[in-house]
Parts: sequence; C-alpha cells; structure tokens
Amino acid sequence: MIAASLTKRSYSSSLSSLLLFRKQTAAGFWKWRSLSCNSNHNHNHNHKDAKDIESSNGSSSIAILGSEISYDSLTKKELLTDADASSPAPHRRAMLSQHDQTTSDSDQTEPSFYSENIDRYAALNHQPVTLHSLLHMCEPPLTREGLLANAQYLCRERPVRYAKRVKLFQRLPYIVNLNPHINSVYKIYFANFEESRKFPMVQSTQDQEKFVDMLARQSRVLRDIMPDIARGFYECKSYFGTEERGQFLDQLIKMRIGLRLLTSQYIAQYHQYQATLNGEYDRETENQRFQGIIDNRLHLADMVHLCAQSVQAMCDMTYGEAPDFVIDGQTDVTFRYIPSHLHYILTELLKNAFRATLANHARDTPVFITVSQGSGRVAIRIRDAGGGIPLHIHDRIFDYSFTTVAHRSIDDEPLPGSTDGTLGASSGAQPPIAGLGFGLPMSKVYAEYFGGSLNLISMEGYGCDAFVELPSIEITKTRKIQI
Repeated sequence: MIAASLTKRSYSSSLSSLLLFRKQTAAGFWKWRSLSCNSNHNHNHNHKDAKDIESSNGSSSIAILGSEISYDSLTKKELLTDADASSPAPHRRAMLSQHDQTTSDSDQTEPSFYSENIDRYAALNHQPVTLHSLLHMCEPPLTREGLLANAQYLCRERPVRYAKRVKLFQRLPYIVNLNPHINSVYKIYFANFEESRKFPMVQSTQDQEKFVDMLARQSRVLRDIMPDIARGFYECKSYFGTEERGQFLDQLIKMRIGLRLLTSQYIAQYHQYQATLNGEYDRETENQRFQGIIDNRLHLADMVHLCAQSVQAMCDMTYGEAPDFVIDGQTDVTFRYIPSHLHYILTELLKNAFRATLANHARDTPVFITVSQGSGRVAIRIRDAGGGIPLHIHDRIFDYSFTTVAHRSIDDEPLPGSTDGTLGASSGAQPPIAGLGFGLPMSKVYAEYFGGSLNLISMEGYGCDAFVELPSIEITKTRKIQI
C-alpha cells in the first residue's frame, strides 16, 4: 500500500516535470513563431493584417493543456467505486456535490489537463431537456417552486456541460491547445466550470439572485470568444485539417447554443417572475408575446427589415455606399422563434449579399428579400446580383475560415473582423464586413439547430440566391428536440 502510494507520487512528480518542459518548449515555439511572422511581415506588405494577430503571441500566458494520454478509464475505475458508477446520474451528481463542498480552498484552479474534477464531471451524462420543457418553464402562472426547480437543475447541469466542453478542447492536438488564442478560450471555460462546480445548491431567493448574477457574468465573458477561436485555428493550420476543424467547431457551437438557451431562458424566467410579484408581468412580456426568450408572435418581415437596415448602414459606413433592398412575398407572416437566432442568420446572409452587390458594381440593383409561410415553416430567399460564386470554390463556402472576399481564406492570410453576429472594429486593410469566414457555417448550424435549413444556389456571372427555411417552434416535431 505504502509502496503503491510512493510509486504514484513519484509518477506524478515525473509527469509534472515532463509537462513543465513541454510547456516551456511550446511557449518558446509560439514566441519564435510570432517573431518570425513579424519579421516576414517587414518584407511582405501584402500580409499587413497578420502583424496584429501574430504579435500578440509573445505576451500571452500559456497553461498546460492536452495530452495523448486518456484518463477516461481511470475515471470510472478509480474515481468512482463499482457501486457508485452504477448509481443513477442524480445520485452520482449528489456525491460529486458533496465532494466539492469538502474540497479545500487550495484546489488547483489553473487550467490543467490532469484535473480529476474535469474527468469526474465529464464522465457523467448531461441531462437534456426538450424544447417543450423549455417553453413550459415560462408559461404563466410563474411560481416560486418552478423557478427554484429550474435553478437547481441548472446548478447541477452547468458544471457537467462545461466539463464536457473542456474535454472537447483537450482532445485537440497538444500544440493546438497551447496556442495563446485557443488557450485563452480554454481558460474561460475552465474558470466557468470551477465557479459553477463550487457554487452551492440554490435553496432560497437570495441564492437565486447570486446565481443569476453569476450566469449573466459568465455569459458576458463567453459572448465574444469566436474571433479568438478563428485566429487560433489560423495559426494552427499546419496541425489541424479542414475536416477536423469543422467537426470540432460544429460540436463546440452546438454545445454553446444549448447551454446559452437554457441559461437565457432561466434568466428571462427569473425576471418575469419578479415582474409578476410587482404586478408588471404583462409589461415585462409585452402582453405575453415573449415566453422567456422565445417570441410567440415574431413578425418575419419586420425582422428582415431591421437586419437589412442595419447591414445597409454598415455598408455605407464601410464603403461609402450601399445597395437598396426590397422585401416582398407574404409580408404579414408571424411565427414562433428565438429572435436572436434569426437576427444572426439574416445579418450574415445580408452582409454577403450587400458586399457582393457592391463588389460586382451592381449598386443600382437592389437586394430582393422574399418571405413566405408554409405548413408549420417559414421561408426566406435573399437574391443578389453580386456575380455569384465561382464553381471551383463552391464546395468550400460552408467551410470554417473560408471567405469569398477576393477568393481568399484564412488559410492564406488572416482577416480581421467579427464572427459572432457583430462586425466589430477592424484595424487592418480588409473592411470589417468581410469577417473571418465564420458567418456562413455558423448560420447553417443555427438554422439546422431546430430542424431548419440553409442552402445557396449560385448563378456564376450574375448572382446568388440564399434560401432559409425555419420551423415554427410550436410544431410537435420541433418541441421534441432535446437541448
């Protein structure tokens, strides 16, 4: 027994020394790469944008991440007894919560692959809820008991989902995990996991106030992580293929959408319950138009008009001019959907259409946006005269980091801009409306999340049609979707 303990400590000491060496080596690599890229920049004025991205690497802190060693089997055999492993998930979660409360304040909080807490929580199955349940959360009358039950569900569920997201990063190649941009996102997820794990079970109104504050703070921190992900993958292009990159990002974005939905719906439920206590429920929900974050009477043409005006203003600010737009079809259509999802999809598609129209010198040809409603679904067609998509790049338009701006991708040179629904400021030569090549693939993920679709049909030499179909959330098939 003593010999085994000594052997384990000796192994851990050797492993720590090895990881420290790997960490220092990787830190030196990224610093050398940054200096090398900056040096090459002085001889190549066509890569002006790369300097802003690469020069940040030398000053970034790097933590130990990733490994070829898998501890999934050890998690089941050593961290849980046979009886515990066969116990129902809620019982095992209760055991984990009890363990967390007895853990000392000296626990390691700096991100590390070798974290027993991550392994233990990631080994648990997350408990999905149906979209029907998500809707039911905010159905009147709202009660204190219902609000408390949802808070306790989130309190148990969030550390499990964060742990699985951390494990997703840890499965990346080791050198990719050590990239400063990807590392910074990893540390955010790890910190959110630790904070969620240590947060005591919600039992009272005062607990819920603190819980809502934590949820809002964590959501704000995660709001703008996609540009760092995009830049990190650009810098790691030699170590990560297009297919593997797409699989990772699809899974990451879907996990992100799910947890944001659960979190946002609970926060909305909390505020609507407080409004109920103050006799202001109708004002808070706009006469029950909003059920949490879901708009029960979303006017499709109004949302299209809002997004088109916004993109038109962006174009005018960036290029000094902008094409007109025309909205036709069944302009009185309303349906049940999440406004922020629709806003993101429309904005990205309209950015592409407006920019392509100007690039093809078709300023006098408006962008036509047609809306319609079928059986439980709505459809949107965005038609531009932007010259279409060349046939030889058509198969890449939904690849992450690919952009049709001058037929370049982030694999050729970095492009500034936002990738998560906002344009943001740009310090390089490329206009911010060009983005980092994440708009289309992320829009496709958002459209397909509730069973919708996004397709593009190009007429090379003339223009492009983008077709979006979205199901209304109240239909039976959609309500069974698990989040």
